[in-house]
Amino acid sequence: MIFIPILTASFQGIPHDKTDLASALINAARNTGGLIGISLANNVLAHREQFHQSRPVDLVNPSTDQYRAALNQVTGYFAAQGASPADAQHRAFAWIGQQVQTQATLLAYIDVFWALMLISAAAIRLALILRKVKLGGPAPVGH
Repeated sequence: MIFIPILTASFQGIPHDKTDLASALINAARNTGGLIGISLANNVLAHREQFHQSRPVDLVNPSTDQYRAALNQVTGYFAAQGASPADAQHRAFAWIGQQVQTQATLLAYIDVFWALMLISAAAIRLALILRKVKLGGPAPVGH
């Protein structure tokens, strides 16, 4: 929805002998924009993962009843699988930590998709206000 109008508007008014230079500049701008977008997404992902990981830490401590119940249940599961009591408890601690990390990562990716959706919505608005291209003239040559 955005790429074709931007390309059409960017080649409008460019002399035919300069379209190769315009194409190179457009490709450089597109690559730079892609790199900025990837960096932004990685930055949002890292910060939101830290945020979401810090939130359940209040609940994942030995003083809460939910944590002790979950730890006992998971320890019982690993003990039923044949692990020694110490090994079962160690595996239960690791499993609970892994669950917190997995949930934090999932929530962080959801936040990244929201951020990218907002940026895309803004880009669609920008594409809609591009100048009008005169129809019926010679088609710009590009690749």
